[in-house]
Amino acid sequence: MFQEIVKEFEKSPYAFISNLQGVSVLDISEARRNLEKVSRRSLMVKHAMARKIFAKFNVSGADKYLNGSVIITFGDKDPQDISKKLVDCAKANAKWVPAGVIFEGQVHGEDFVKQLAKLPSRKELLTQLVLRMNSPIHGFVNVLGALTRNLVVALEEVRKKKATSGAAS
Repeated sequence: MFQEIVKEFEKSPYAFISNLQGVSVLDISEARRNLEKVSRRSLMVKHAMARKIFAKFNVSGADKYLNGSVIITFGDKDPQDISKKLVDCAKANAKWVPAGVIFEGQVHGEDFVKQLAKLPSRKELLTQLVLRMNSPIHGFVNVLGALTRNLVVALEEVRKKKATSGAAS
C-alpha cells in the first residue's frame, strides 16, 4: 500500500487531503465514484502512512490536515475540477472537509481549495478565448459584407439612373 501511494504522489502534480470524520461508508463510496470522473485516484490513508509519505517527499505542514479519517485524492488534469467536486461533497455532507492540497510541492489550506473551486476549468477558459477571438473576426466579416452590399446598391442606382436618362433621351 505504501509503494502504491508513493507511485501516485510521483505521478500526480497535486494531492487533495480531505477529512471524513463520521462520514458513512456509503457516502464515501459515492463521493469516490464522483471523484473518479475528474481525478486519477482517491485513497483512504492512515495517519502514520501519510506522515511517512510526507516525509519522503519533503512536504512539511501537511500533518496538520490529518484529522479523523483521511482520503487523499490525486490528480493530473485540471485541479479546479477536483476542487469543485470536493467542495460539492462538503456541501452535501457537513462532515466531509476538504482540508488542504499539496500543490506544486507546497501545502495550502481549505481556503485555497475553495478558491480553486471558483476558478473556471481549462475547457471553459478555452471556450471564452475562442469566443473573444471570434468576435473581432465576425465584426470584420460584417464590415466587408456591408462594403460589398453598399457597392451593389450604388451600382444598381447608377444602372437605374442610366436607364432613366437613356429612356429620357
